[in-house]
Amino acid sequence: MSPRKRKTWIIYPEYFDKELTRSEGRRVPVSLAIKSPTVDDINRTLSYYNIPNRVETHKHYPSTWYERRGRVLLTKQNITKQSFLKKLSEKMKERRSS
Repeated sequence: MSPRKRKTWIIYPEYFDKELTRSEGRRVPVSLAIKSPTVDDINRTLSYYNIPNRVETHKHYPSTWYERRGRVLLTKQNITKQSFLKKLSEKMKERRSS
């Protein structure tokens, strides 16, 4: 049997949290991270750029199972996930500062 290929990306708010370290789940540089991101921040930014997504508020990041911050699902894009996360983080930071 071949491994199942996922057709979606899962994005957690922890990926963008300025207060977390890389080992705690942050996936973007501190210079691009924001303070206390939410799934609504991610959803609004993706919706603004017309990227279809689905919010699951009852889910949690595996290493912080006791905090139900939610997650966002979206279809895989034509770039790497890490590149996408950096671009998304830049856009979130830009939108939050304005």
